[in-house]
Amino acid sequence: MKYEAEVGRRRILGGIAVLGLGAAATGCTIQQGPAEAEARESGPSSQYIFGYGSLIQKESREETWPKAGKCFPVSVKGITRGWYDRVDTVSWGPTYLGAFPDRSATCNGVIFQVAQDELKVFADREKGYKLLRIPPRDITMLDGRSAPPPGTFWYFGSMSRMYVSEEFPLVQSYVDVCVSGCLEVEEEFPASRAAKFAQKFFTGTTDWKTPWINDRIYPWRPFVHVPQANRIDTLIRDQLGEEMFRSISLPGAGA
Repeated sequence: MKYEAEVGRRRILGGIAVLGLGAAATGCTIQQGPAEAEARESGPSSQYIFGYGSLIQKESREETWPKAGKCFPVSVKGITRGWYDRVDTVSWGPTYLGAFPDRSATCNGVIFQVAQDELKVFADREKGYKLLRIPPRDITMLDGRSAPPPGTFWYFGSMSRMYVSEEFPLVQSYVDVCVSGCLEVEEEFPASRAAKFAQKFFTGTTDWKTPWINDRIYPWRPFVHVPQANRIDTLIRDQLGEEMFRSISLPGAGA
Protein backbone atom coordinates (compact mmCIF):
# COMPACT_ATOMS: atom_id res chain seq x y z
CA MET A 1 0.00 0.00 0.00
CA LYS A 2 1.01 3.59 -0.47
CA TYR A 3 1.24 6.50 1.89
CA GLU A 4 1.19 10.08 0.63
CA ALA A 5 1.20 13.56 2.16
CA GLU A 6 -1.87 15.71 1.52
CA VAL A 7 -2.79 19.28 2.61
CA GLY A 8 -2.80 19.49 6.38
CA ARG A 9 -2.20 15.81 7.09
CA ARG A 10 -1.07 12.50 5.62
CA ARG A 11 -3.59 10.67 3.54
CA ILE A 12 -3.74 6.97 2.90
CA LEU A 13 -3.71 5.23 -0.43
CA GLY A 14 -3.77 1.64 0.75
CA GLY A 15 -5.88 -1.48 0.60
CA ILE A 16 -5.61 -2.78 -2.98
CA ALA A 17 -3.30 -2.70 -5.95
CA VAL A 18 -2.35 -3.45 -9.54
CA LEU A 19 -4.69 -4.11 -12.44
CA GLY A 20 -2.42 -3.72 -15.44
CA LEU A 21 -0.20 -6.64 -14.43
CA GLY A 22 -2.82 -8.68 -12.64
CA ALA A 23 -5.55 -8.54 -15.26
CA ALA A 24 -3.18 -9.51 -18.04
CA ALA A 25 -1.57 -12.24 -15.99
CA THR A 26 -4.88 -13.82 -15.06
CA GLY A 27 -6.45 -13.34 -18.47
CA CYS A 28 -9.50 -11.62 -17.04
CA THR A 29 -11.62 -9.37 -19.23
CA ILE A 30 -12.78 -6.14 -17.66
CA GLN A 31 -16.15 -5.03 -18.92
CA GLN A 32 -16.77 -1.36 -19.62
CA GLY A 33 -19.29 0.14 -17.22
CA PRO A 34 -21.18 3.45 -17.06
CA ALA A 35 -19.40 6.45 -15.61
CA GLU A 36 -21.91 7.02 -12.83
CA ALA A 37 -21.22 4.37 -10.20
CA GLU A 38 -24.46 5.04 -8.36
CA ALA A 39 -26.53 4.23 -11.44
CA ARG A 40 -25.00 0.81 -12.13
CA GLU A 41 -26.97 -2.37 -12.20
CA SER A 42 -25.20 -5.49 -11.07
CA GLY A 43 -24.99 -8.43 -13.46
CA PRO A 44 -22.80 -11.40 -14.40
CA SER A 45 -20.26 -9.09 -16.11
CA SER A 46 -19.98 -6.73 -13.13
CA GLN A 47 -16.57 -6.34 -11.50
CA TYR A 48 -16.07 -5.78 -7.78
CA ILE A 49 -13.01 -4.92 -5.72
CA PHE A 50 -12.66 -6.21 -2.17
CA GLY A 51 -11.04 -3.50 -0.04
CA TYR A 52 -9.58 -4.78 3.22
CA GLY A 53 -7.58 -1.78 4.46
CA SER A 54 -7.88 1.96 3.94
CA LEU A 55 -10.37 1.43 1.11
CA ILE A 56 -12.92 0.45 3.72
CA GLN A 57 -13.16 4.19 4.36
CA LYS A 58 -15.38 6.09 1.93
CA GLU A 59 -13.17 9.18 1.78
CA SER A 60 -10.14 7.08 0.91
CA ARG A 61 -11.97 5.36 -1.96
CA GLU A 62 -13.27 8.66 -3.29
CA GLU A 63 -9.81 10.23 -3.23
CA THR A 64 -8.89 7.73 -5.92
CA TRP A 65 -12.20 7.88 -7.81
CA PRO A 66 -14.86 10.44 -6.71
CA LYS A 67 -17.65 8.19 -7.97
CA ALA A 68 -16.27 4.92 -6.64
CA GLY A 69 -19.81 3.97 -5.67
CA LYS A 70 -21.53 2.46 -2.71
CA CYS A 71 -19.78 -0.25 -0.76
CA PHE A 72 -21.16 -3.33 0.96
CA PRO A 73 -19.61 -4.97 4.03
CA VAL A 74 -18.51 -8.58 3.67
CA SER A 75 -16.53 -11.34 5.29
CA VAL A 76 -14.32 -13.38 2.96
CA LYS A 77 -13.08 -16.87 3.70
CA GLY A 78 -9.63 -17.81 2.42
CA ILE A 79 -7.78 -14.50 2.92
CA THR A 80 -5.41 -13.63 5.74
CA ARG A 81 -4.60 -9.94 6.41
CA GLY A 82 -1.61 -8.65 8.34
CA TRP A 83 0.92 -5.89 8.89
CA TYR A 84 3.58 -7.03 6.45
CA ASP A 85 3.64 -4.87 3.36
CA ARG A 86 5.66 -1.81 2.44
CA VAL A 87 6.57 0.44 -0.47
CA ASP A 88 10.12 1.11 -1.61
CA THR A 89 10.88 4.75 -0.87
CA VAL A 90 13.87 7.03 -0.48
CA SER A 91 12.13 8.72 2.43
CA TRP A 92 10.52 7.37 5.60
CA GLY A 93 7.66 4.96 5.19
CA PRO A 94 5.43 2.79 7.36
CA THR A 95 4.42 -0.85 7.16
CA TYR A 96 1.02 -1.37 5.52
CA LEU A 97 -1.64 -4.00 5.49
CA GLY A 98 -1.17 -6.87 3.10
CA ALA A 99 -3.06 -10.06 2.32
CA PHE A 100 -2.37 -13.64 1.25
CA PRO A 101 -4.53 -16.64 0.36
CA ASP A 102 -5.13 -18.85 3.41
CA ARG A 103 -8.03 -21.30 3.54
CA SER A 104 -7.97 -21.32 7.35
CA ALA A 105 -8.42 -17.53 7.64
CA THR A 106 -11.26 -15.03 7.26
CA CYS A 107 -10.93 -11.33 6.43
CA ASN A 108 -13.59 -8.63 6.62
CA GLY A 109 -13.82 -5.57 4.41
CA VAL A 110 -16.03 -4.03 1.75
CA ILE A 111 -16.84 -4.77 -1.88
CA PHE A 112 -17.56 -1.99 -4.36
CA GLN A 113 -18.35 -2.09 -8.05
CA VAL A 114 -15.91 -0.63 -10.57
CA ALA A 115 -15.83 0.02 -14.30
CA GLN A 116 -12.81 -0.41 -16.55
CA ASP A 117 -11.65 3.20 -16.27
CA GLU A 118 -11.93 3.07 -12.50
CA LEU A 119 -9.88 -0.10 -12.33
CA LYS A 120 -7.13 1.64 -14.25
CA VAL A 121 -7.15 4.53 -11.80
CA PHE A 122 -6.99 2.19 -8.83
CA ALA A 123 -4.09 0.43 -10.55
CA ASP A 124 -2.20 3.74 -10.59
CA ARG A 125 -2.90 4.10 -6.88
CA GLU A 126 -1.23 0.84 -5.96
CA LYS A 127 1.87 -0.98 -7.13
CA GLY A 128 3.48 -4.24 -6.13
CA TYR A 129 0.39 -6.37 -5.49
CA LYS A 130 -1.06 -9.21 -7.55
CA LEU A 131 -4.66 -9.53 -8.67
CA LEU A 132 -6.42 -12.55 -7.17
CA ARG A 133 -9.96 -13.78 -7.73
CA ILE A 134 -12.44 -14.46 -4.92
CA PRO A 135 -14.99 -17.24 -5.46
CA PRO A 136 -18.47 -15.88 -4.68
CA ARG A 137 -19.09 -18.86 -2.41
CA ASP A 138 -16.37 -17.53 -0.08
CA ILE A 139 -18.18 -14.20 0.41
CA THR A 140 -20.61 -13.67 3.28
CA MET A 141 -22.62 -10.47 3.04
CA LEU A 142 -22.83 -8.37 6.22
CA ASP A 143 -25.57 -6.02 5.00
CA GLY A 144 -28.47 -8.40 5.61
CA ARG A 145 -28.44 -10.10 2.19
CA SER A 146 -28.06 -13.86 1.92
CA ALA A 147 -25.72 -13.83 -1.11
CA PRO A 148 -23.34 -11.44 -2.91
CA PRO A 149 -24.51 -9.65 -6.07
CA PRO A 150 -23.74 -11.35 -9.40
CA GLY A 151 -20.32 -10.52 -10.77
CA THR A 152 -16.59 -11.18 -10.50
CA PHE A 153 -14.72 -10.35 -7.29
CA TRP A 154 -11.05 -9.44 -6.94
CA TYR A 155 -8.60 -8.54 -4.22
CA PHE A 156 -4.99 -7.52 -4.44
CA GLY A 157 -2.60 -9.79 -2.60
CA SER A 158 0.89 -9.13 -1.33
CA MET A 159 3.98 -10.37 -3.15
CA SER A 160 6.02 -10.97 0.02
CA ARG A 161 5.96 -10.45 3.77
CA MET A 162 8.02 -7.58 5.20
CA TYR A 163 7.16 -7.00 8.83
CA VAL A 164 7.07 -3.96 11.11
CA SER A 165 10.55 -2.69 11.95
CA GLU A 166 12.28 0.38 13.36
CA GLU A 167 12.71 1.71 9.83
CA PHE A 168 9.16 0.81 8.78
CA PRO A 169 6.91 1.21 11.83
CA LEU A 170 3.18 0.84 12.18
CA VAL A 171 1.69 4.36 12.16
CA GLN A 172 -1.45 5.59 13.88
CA SER A 173 -2.66 7.77 11.00
CA TYR A 174 -2.96 4.68 8.81
CA VAL A 175 -4.69 2.70 11.54
CA ASP A 176 -7.10 5.64 11.99
CA VAL A 177 -8.15 5.56 8.33
CA CYS A 178 -8.79 1.82 8.37
CA VAL A 179 -10.66 1.74 11.67
CA SER A 180 -12.68 4.89 11.00
CA GLY A 181 -13.81 3.16 7.81
CA CYS A 182 -14.95 0.18 9.87
CA LEU A 183 -16.92 2.49 12.17
CA GLU A 184 -18.54 4.14 9.13
CA VAL A 185 -19.64 0.71 7.95
CA GLU A 186 -21.16 -0.11 11.32
CA GLU A 187 -23.10 3.14 11.32
CA GLU A 188 -24.54 2.51 7.84
CA PHE A 189 -25.21 -1.22 8.11
CA PRO A 190 -26.85 -2.46 11.35
CA ALA A 191 -26.15 -6.08 10.35
CA SER A 192 -22.42 -5.36 10.23
CA ARG A 193 -22.60 -3.73 13.66
CA ALA A 194 -24.31 -6.85 15.00
CA ALA A 195 -21.46 -8.87 13.45
CA LYS A 196 -18.91 -6.67 15.32
CA PHE A 197 -17.33 -5.46 12.09
CA ALA A 198 -14.82 -3.06 13.72
CA GLN A 199 -13.74 -5.64 16.29
CA LYS A 200 -13.28 -8.24 13.56
CA PHE A 201 -10.86 -5.88 11.81
CA PHE A 202 -8.55 -6.25 14.81
CA THR A 203 -9.04 -9.96 15.41
CA GLY A 204 -8.84 -10.66 11.67
CA THR A 205 -5.49 -8.88 11.27
CA THR A 206 -2.18 -10.47 12.26
CA ASP A 207 1.17 -9.04 13.33
CA TRP A 208 0.14 -6.09 15.46
CA LYS A 209 3.62 -5.09 16.60
CA THR A 210 5.78 -2.24 17.78
CA PRO A 211 7.30 0.15 16.92
CA TRP A 212 3.91 1.81 16.58
CA ILE A 213 4.14 5.57 16.12
CA ASN A 214 1.41 8.04 17.05
CA ASP A 215 1.75 10.43 14.10
CA ARG A 216 -1.64 12.07 14.56
CA ILE A 217 -1.73 15.84 14.28
CA TYR A 218 -2.16 17.33 17.78
CA PRO A 219 -2.02 13.93 19.51
CA TRP A 220 -3.14 15.39 22.83
CA ARG A 221 -6.33 16.60 21.11
CA PRO A 222 -6.67 13.96 18.37
CA PHE A 223 -10.38 14.60 17.81
CA VAL A 224 -9.44 17.88 16.08
CA HIS A 225 -8.37 15.91 13.00
CA VAL A 226 -9.65 12.41 13.85
CA PRO A 227 -13.27 12.72 15.01
CA GLN A 228 -13.45 9.02 15.87
CA ALA A 229 -10.19 9.05 17.86
CA ASN A 230 -11.73 8.11 21.20
CA ARG A 231 -13.65 5.19 19.70
CA ILE A 232 -10.58 4.02 17.81
CA ASP A 233 -8.42 4.16 20.94
CA THR A 234 -11.07 2.28 22.92
CA LEU A 235 -11.06 -0.47 20.29
CA ILE A 236 -7.26 -0.68 20.40
CA ARG A 237 -7.37 -1.03 24.19
CA ASP A 238 -10.18 -3.57 24.14
CA GLN A 239 -8.90 -5.70 21.26
CA LEU A 240 -5.12 -5.49 21.64
CA GLY A 241 -4.76 -4.78 25.34
CA GLU A 242 -3.61 -1.92 27.54
CA GLU A 243 0.06 -2.86 27.21
CA MET A 244 -0.02 -2.52 23.43
CA PHE A 245 -1.91 0.77 23.64
CA ARG A 246 0.66 2.19 26.09
CA SER A 247 3.49 1.13 23.78
CA ILE A 248 2.32 3.51 21.02
CA SER A 249 4.94 6.27 21.00
CA LEU A 250 5.13 9.81 19.71
CA PRO A 251 7.47 10.45 16.74
CA GLY A 252 11.06 10.55 17.90
CA ALA A 253 10.21 9.21 21.34
CA GLY A 254 11.19 5.62 20.58
CA ALA A 255 9.10 2.46 20.75
